[in-house]
Amino acid sequence: MTDELIRPDRSLAGKVAIITGAGALGDGIGNARAAAILMAEDGCSVVCVDRDEELAKRTVEMILAEGKGKAIPVQADVTSLADCERIVKTAVDTYGRLDILFNCVGVGGAAGTAVEVDMADWAKGLEINISTMVNMSKFAIPEMVKNDAGRGYRGSIINMGSVAGIKGGTPHLLYPTTKGAVVNMTRAMAHHHAPDGIRVNCVCPG
Repeated sequence: MTDELIRPDRSLAGKVAIITGAGALGDGIGNARAAAILMAEDGCSVVCVDRDEELAKRTVEMILAEGKGKAIPVQADVTSLADCERIVKTAVDTYGRLDILFNCVGVGGAAGTAVEVDMADWAKGLEINISTMVNMSKFAIPEMVKNDAGRGYRGSIINMGSVAGIKGGTPHLLYPTTKGAVVNMTRAMAHHHAPDGIRVNCVCPG
């Protein structure tokens, strides 16, 4: 006789999420802003992070206008380890815990093929599209591990990839390269942190 399987709790009520790149120009709806609004609608408290504080504040305004969930803006540059540590501390100090990290910061980055690409722009693109996800996870995971694992998991990390990271086929080398790295980094992170009850997944919009 096997032990009864426990279904994960799919409710976001009482959960706390950090979403990077959560702003969008004007009232536009990008991936991160859309995720922030939808998570809040399901009762999640959302920390909306953006390098441009006004864009993050607009996302928070949109959430609060609906009257569902809670949200705060945080101005930060996720290429900075100190800023990433501050983001996580702010989330925990404000809401008491951290359950979800959505790594959504990303850029098209350096243009051109291997022959044409500017290597300084290439290095910056690698930092923004890949290293920022590690920066945030470095501080988020220790907080997630503190959560109760009564439902089989303690936290969830979502890394934003792209179908370009699976198929390639774009005119520029940087973007599909970094998004392909995100896909395999996610596989490695999922393996590393599953024993701690932390799920790591990648979303690849087409």
